[in-house]
Amino acid sequence: MPGELQERQNVSVLSEAFSTFREASDRLVSTYQGLEAKIAELSRVIREKDRALDSQGQFLDAVLKSLSTGVVVLTTGGRILWSNPRVAEWVGEQESDILGVLVDWGVWPVSDALSQTPVLWKGRSLIVNHSVVQDREGRPAGHVLILTDRTRIREMEEEVSRDRRLKEMGEMVATIAHELRNPLGSLEIFASLAQKEVSPGTPLSDWVGYMRVQVGRLDRLIGNLLSYTRPPEIVLDRMVMGEFLSRAEADFRRILEMRSRAGDPQIHLKVGGDMNAVIEADEALLYQALYNLVTNSFQVLEGRPDAEVIVEGRVSEDGTVSLSVEDNGPGISEAAKDHVCAPFFSTRPKGTGLGLSIVHNIAEAHKGSMAFDSRPGRTVFQVRFPAGKKAACPESAGRDKREVAS
Repeated sequence: MPGELQERQNVSVLSEAFSTFREASDRLVSTYQGLEAKIAELSRVIREKDRALDSQGQFLDAVLKSLSTGVVVLTTGGRILWSNPRVAEWVGEQESDILGVLVDWGVWPVSDALSQTPVLWKGRSLIVNHSVVQDREGRPAGHVLILTDRTRIREMEEEVSRDRRLKEMGEMVATIAHELRNPLGSLEIFASLAQKEVSPGTPLSDWVGYMRVQVGRLDRLIGNLLSYTRPPEIVLDRMVMGEFLSRAEADFRRILEMRSRAGDPQIHLKVGGDMNAVIEADEALLYQALYNLVTNSFQVLEGRPDAEVIVEGRVSEDGTVSLSVEDNGPGISEAAKDHVCAPFFSTRPKGTGLGLSIVHNIAEAHKGSMAFDSRPGRTVFQVRFPAGKKAACPESAGRDKREVAS
């Protein structure tokens, strides 16, 4: 009996032990499952944050790549970590190329005093800004160089400065021209009276005639100066293209006749276009623009046996008026093309350099423009402005071209 009692007690203890073990095991499994759920949730949060960071990183990378400024990120030791496409466009893609240029510019290695450095590079005006990247402890961790293109700003500043100088010079020239014109007018009157008093064909008559020619040249020069310095005032006239061109052609023919009498080779003149078109423009100013272009062509064609000038007036369907003057002269050199409209620029020794500037001003006064195309053997100048309309007329009747050799 005592043995059975002891056995029962042992079984009871063992049963309680198993029960306690099961309870502990169940709690352990429950705790483990809870940890697994928390780990899964943390993993999900981390993945979402990684995706968000990756998206933000891609967005930041896209922003930096789309900047109009150049960005270079370097370590403190000078290794390039990143640069955007603008740097590759301006400097180069290879790390050695970029570092070499930065050294040439004097912006690397950086100095403590360096913050903003102006640089001229391959026709560009750049500003290089430097900033230090710091870690959490405030220690230098790298450098950022930002390259800003100021070329257009510099050009605009130069244009403003040039316009201001030209305005001041124009005011001075206008004052001088007015002062010169009065005595010049008196000189022309007395020269005209003197020529009436001397016998024709004598040396004295020739000298007086030469003096009058030079006085006339000075008067035209002063007139050009005043035309350039005074903003054109537009007075619109309604006129027929053919009538306007015919009046201008008559003057051009007289010039050619005088050149022919002086022994110059003939210049073939063709005048045509939309002759029946009705346009609205300032006739006097438009004539001056056409006169300047045609006489320019006459001058560049001096001595050419096959010289030809073509004058055309056209009106497009949208009402744009265009006057073009074409010649088969030597053309405009590449070096001179950028300065064609600059005041006082001329390739001729006796040129004033104001003729084309005046044409440009007249075109702008009509809310239009002047353009040209030139190569050896063919140069075309064209004045275009948005004014006028075609008359209702048959196409054949509206177009005419006349050729004159003088």
